[in-house]
Amino acid sequence: MKPKMPTATKATPRRHARVQSESVDNYLKAIYTLSGDERLRVGSSLLAEHLSIAPASVTNMLQRLAGERPTLVEYQRSRGVTLSATGRRRALEIVRHHRLIETFLFEVLNYPIDEIHDEAEKLEHFISERFEARIAEVLGNPTSDPHGHCIPTLDGKLPPTHGKSCNCGL
Repeated sequence: MKPKMPTATKATPRRHARVQSESVDNYLKAIYTLSGDERLRVGSSLLAEHLSIAPASVTNMLQRLAGERPTLVEYQRSRGVTLSATGRRRALEIVRHHRLIETFLFEVLNYPIDEIHDEAEKLEHFISERFEARIAEVLGNPTSDPHGHCIPTLDGKLPPTHGKSCNCGL
């Protein structure tokens, strides 16, 4: 007798979870970008400006992220926010996706450099780990994207060239 296969879940909850995940990823990536290598605290107003959203929305999301388990951020009202170790790992994973996609679009699909960022922004949240690995393999495991930004390694570290020969601005 064949084992019973699990039934598929409804599409609506999954899509809703994806939208939340994309939003969370955008926050984590923005905090990572604004805090730099020193992991400075990022103020809510700076984050709101960077994300082009209302400061009240930022405060609500930061409170929610601080309450997640494992926690993604360390947030104190009026003191700003930093990424937790878990949040930093996720932010670097999204940065890796983004920069690998940019490199793939530029080198393999011949996209003009001025179009790759916006396209990568749309795709970075939705690629599987398998797809990420295939892109990296096809590209020869690059350490920088077409803009000269470092591509984090698979284990969430920045390559040895970071801060020396990159254009990360960190």
